[in-house]
Amino acid sequence: CAAGLEYVIFCQDTNGLAFHTLPLALGVSKDLDLIMNSIAVPRKAKQAIGGIAKLKKTTGEERTINVEYNQLDPLLRASGFPDGDVNDANGFSPFPGNINQLLFKLKPYSEALNRTQGAMPEFVNPKYADAEKTVFKKPTRLECMMQEFPATLDGDVVKQIGFTSIASDMCFSPVKNTIADGVVLQQKGTHPGVAASGEADQYAAFRKILSSVGCQVEEAAEVTFSGIKFIPGPEIVLKPNFVLCPGEYKTKFPQPASVKISSRSSLVVSGSGIVIESLDLDGALVIECEDGASGVVRDLVVKNKGWEKVADESSTSEEFIRMRGYHMNKIETQKIIFRKDGTVEGLPPPNKVEENIIEPADPFVKKTTPSSKVKDRSVELEVKVISKAESKAMLEKFDVTSPSNTTDAELDTKVQKDSGCCICQ
Repeated sequence: CAAGLEYVIFCQDTNGLAFHTLPLALGVSKDLDLIMNSIAVPRKAKQAIGGIAKLKKTTGEERTINVEYNQLDPLLRASGFPDGDVNDANGFSPFPGNINQLLFKLKPYSEALNRTQGAMPEFVNPKYADAEKTVFKKPTRLECMMQEFPATLDGDVVKQIGFTSIASDMCFSPVKNTIADGVVLQQKGTHPGVAASGEADQYAAFRKILSSVGCQVEEAAEVTFSGIKFIPGPEIVLKPNFVLCPGEYKTKFPQPASVKISSRSSLVVSGSGIVIESLDLDGALVIECEDGASGVVRDLVVKNKGWEKVADESSTSEEFIRMRGYHMNKIETQKIIFRKDGTVEGLPPPNKVEENIIEPADPFVKKTTPSSKVKDRSVELEVKVISKAESKAMLEKFDVTSPSNTTDAELDTKVQKDSGCCICQ
């Protein structure tokens, strides 16, 4: 294409989770030279998502295409599979679920559009309110879908249609159902597809990726809001301008074993110039980096009251609150901003150690030190580690004359003075 673009991705079903695995699917399309690549997930039999199948005509012509879930089972029963759509030994249907994340190679896609003028095959997809299929759940409409694109192709190019199946917890968490429908689906063992689960799954994907590179990320216990069960945290949001692809995480977290996030924590990071080397988080932390700025988070310990979810089903609450069943109470947050002028806001200063000062856990050390001036005897010294300024002030109080010509008795008197000694040879 003129702009230098080679591929285009179409995202449907309000499924933001798919972006985590887009680079993987792009690599598959490139390696296999696919015109169309459908991102798919393992699918339970009769689950209400279309199944990817290879259809073969009596003439021998084949094509890989999506078959809508309400058509797949009848098609199988009419094609020599008397049980229809059933799970195999792995517990899933042999036909992976199409999640409507479609990756196209632009040049052949554009050629097909010019040839067909954008016209796609049409069909009716009725959705019923009862098991007997006698009552429509909603008015039935005529549909045409982008996943029907292979039906517009002929010849050898149909061999360049494929799919990439990926674990659903990394790429599929649509937000399209009401809470009431989600509760019913979850009781049947199916993903609820509601706002609360969609948000929780985004946090979970970040946790899985961080854990996979070696970060220490605890997982919270399951909670229930408005009848929907999910793992609430830790809530982790890594903005695309901080890290975009799973392959970039090792660059942004170069010492992952030194990154620890507790189960009740919340972490939000944005900005391309940030690197997190070592962090111990038990609470809420927001890190921002302005364009053109850079910063390293090192040896940072954050412990505060953090954020908590509060059940909220009030009819007066905003719609997005009612959709997920809770609001967030941000009790206490530490916020750090790296600015392009080099300043940092909100980052605690590192512990400064004054030059030539050692700060042991116990500043008082008793030890027995032999003296060349006191034969066959030892002098017990009580040593206090002090700063240069303190040393100068104390020296003005004492006689620091060289004891090279001092008798043993006089030496003993000097070394037993309060607060320490000075023996010059």
